[in-house]
Amino acid sequence: MSSAKDMAILMNDASRLLAEMAKSKKFSFELMNAAQQSKMEKVEQMIKSTGIKNIPKTSYTPDGLSLHFDSGKAYNDCCKLTLKLRWS
Repeated sequence: MSSAKDMAILMNDASRLLAEMAKSKKFSFELMNAAQQSKMEKVEQMIKSTGIKNIPKTSYTPDGLSLHFDSGKAYNDCCKLTLKLRWS
C-alpha cells in the first residue's frame, strides 16, 4: 500500500508535467532546446515552474529526453518512474 501511494504521487507529478508539455508548444520547444544545449539548470527551472513537487533527474540523447522520478523513500528501493520522450 505504501509503495502504491508513493507511486501515485510520482504519477501525478509526471502527469502534470506531461500535460504542460502537451498543451504548450512554446514550453516543449524551449525545454527541448535547453536540454539539447546542455542547459540543465534551465531544464530544471522549467520543470519546477510546472508546480510539481518531485523534480526528476533529467538526461538526454540525440533522440529524446529521459525524466527519472524518485520518491526518495529508502525502503525497498521504492519508488521510481522513468519517462522517455522522443524528440520530433
